[in-house]
Amino acid sequence: MYIHNISTVLSGRDFIIKLCFLFIFFFSSMGFNAQTLQLSTNSIPVVNDEVVFSIKFDYELNKKDFNIRANSYLNDKLNPYSGFFLTNNEDSTTCRITDYLEIQSSAIITHAVYITYNMHLTYEDGYCNVIINDITYMKKGEFETQENSQRELNMTEYSGKDIMIDEKLTWLFKKNSSKMVTEATIERFNEIIHNLDLLFKSK
Repeated sequence: MYIHNISTVLSGRDFIIKLCFLFIFFFSSMGFNAQTLQLSTNSIPVVNDEVVFSIKFDYELNKKDFNIRANSYLNDKLNPYSGFFLTNNEDSTTCRITDYLEIQSSAIITHAVYITYNMHLTYEDGYCNVIINDITYMKKGEFETQENSQRELNMTEYSGKDIMIDEKLTWLFKKNSSKMVTEATIERFNEIIHNLDLLFKSK
C-alpha cells in the first residue's frame, strides 16, 4: 500500500482525523487485538439475581485444539484447593472448583475464605466461551470445621451476589471485608483468564 508524503503540513481537524486513520492502519497491520480479556470489580454482572462472569476467546483454533489446551490447563496448571469434572467431552467442559483466598494474615489472625464455583467452557471452531457461575463462599474457620466433620453442619454460606453486590460478609474490626474478598475473587478469575489466553494464543 502506497502512502502519500505524510510530511505535508496539515492543520486543525484534518490533521487529527488523518492521524487517527494512520494509527488505525498501523495497529491493524501489526495484528493489534483490542479485545480486553479482563474482569473488573467496577462492573459485576448479575443475571437472574446471580453473579455470572462470561468471556469469549477468539482465536484461529478448531474446537479440538481449544479442548486439548483447556484440559491441559485445568488438569496441570489451575492448582485449586479442590476440583472435579461434572462433564468433559469434545463440545464442552464443566468443572466444580474450590479455591482458598487469603485476604489478610497476621501473627494473631488470618482472614480468608474458600470460594466454590462452576466453570463451564464450550468449544467451537474459532472461539471458546467461558462462563463462571454458581459462586459460593464460606469463611475459613467454618469451611475447615465442615471439612473435618462427619456430618453436615449448619454453616453460613454466601452467594456471589451476597459478597460482590450486597456486601454481606463482615469480619470483626475489619472494614470493607466484602470488597476485599471481591478484589481477591476478581484477581483469581483474571489469573485463570490470563493463563487460558496464553495457552490459546501460543503456537
